[in-house]
Amino acid sequence: MSELKACVGQPDFSATPGIPKDEDGVVFAAPWEAKAFALVIQLHQEGRFAWQEWVDALSGEIAADATRHPHTPYYELWLAAAEKLTSGKGLVSTEGLQATRTALRNAQHQHDDHDHDHDHDHDHGHGHHHH
Repeated sequence: MSELKACVGQPDFSATPGIPKDEDGVVFAAPWEAKAFALVIQLHQEGRFAWQEWVDALSGEIAADATRHPHTPYYELWLAAAEKLTSGKGLVSTEGLQATRTALRNAQHQHDDHDHDHDHDHDHGHGHHHH
């Protein structure tokens, strides 16, 4: 009974590799993931690429990521695949996608950026090993 079902021509998510979903549809762990998802759906609905092309591109990203440690967050793979598809077709200015991707990545990292800001002027014992 949810009103949040996406309306126009919902792609076949069962064909989409790795997508986290439950019986109501796709599941997101964070708001930026929903944005990444919406971006791809929007590009698809604008006719930028066929859903099968997208599935192939995403499968490629997932396969490439399988060899990486640590693994890339799933929806970053979405954005990477979208960037490749659209830039490969010369359809979207990839700047737009990169800006979106940067914004999403910043949003994603906002909750864990306490490591980055305050270790410039004092080191944490690097190079002072007293044996």
